[in-house]
Amino acid sequence: MKIAIDIGNTSITCGVFEKNKLTVKNHFDSEESFELYLNNFNHTNINKIIISSVVPKLTEKYVNLLSSNYINRITIIDNKNSQLVLKIKEPESIGADRLCNIKATLQLYQYPAIIVDFGTATTYDVINNNGEFIGGAIASGVETSAAYLIQKAALLYKTDLKFPQNVIGIDTKENIQSGIMYGALDQVEGMIKRISNESDKEYNIILTGGFSVILSPYLSLEHTLDPDLTLKGMICIDKNN
Repeated sequence: MKIAIDIGNTSITCGVFEKNKLTVKNHFDSEESFELYLNNFNHTNINKIIISSVVPKLTEKYVNLLSSNYINRITIIDNKNSQLVLKIKEPESIGADRLCNIKATLQLYQYPAIIVDFGTATTYDVINNNGEFIGGAIASGVETSAAYLIQKAALLYKTDLKFPQNVIGIDTKENIQSGIMYGALDQVEGMIKRISNESDKEYNIILTGGFSVILSPYLSLEHTLDPDLTLKGMICIDKNN
């Protein structure tokens, strides 16, 4: 059994893999709930812990926490052990979650490809015909944008982030939903079009991340939805090492 732990800026996702297949996935919005979950592990059944983290302080914290039970069984994803060809200026600057997404796409899907990951930020990762990562883009995430808007506008209030029936909202709630959700959709379609036009290529589009499930049915472009892409990529990297 392998445990894949994806530590993000606002949440932690943990996947349990048996024979390299995801059997259980849990999502944690607080460090306390995740630590409680870790304490319930059956240590004898776990032969590997794989960590992908974009929060260095939490990486150190959880490695120290896990080391007593899993010494020499912890792998931390980085640009070196990912064994990817990163044709960019600063390979070490690419987040571990993006490395995992790229690895999983190369192993599981056709390329050239654009991976769109809806997390705290919305990231666009571009893979060329040779399976090389050539760069991408980073935009504010759907939930991040909504939180900032509501924080800065005194008359607005927090609301469920889902697609309203019409673009023209009839109250403040629908106005917020329309602007955030349809705006996010148009951003994705616009960015993919720009990337395709710039490189004069047609790409295989892969969606992943928390909001991918919500946005996928509304996207007009042909695409593949894989919410577990990051976790799968962690297992792919571990296998290759």
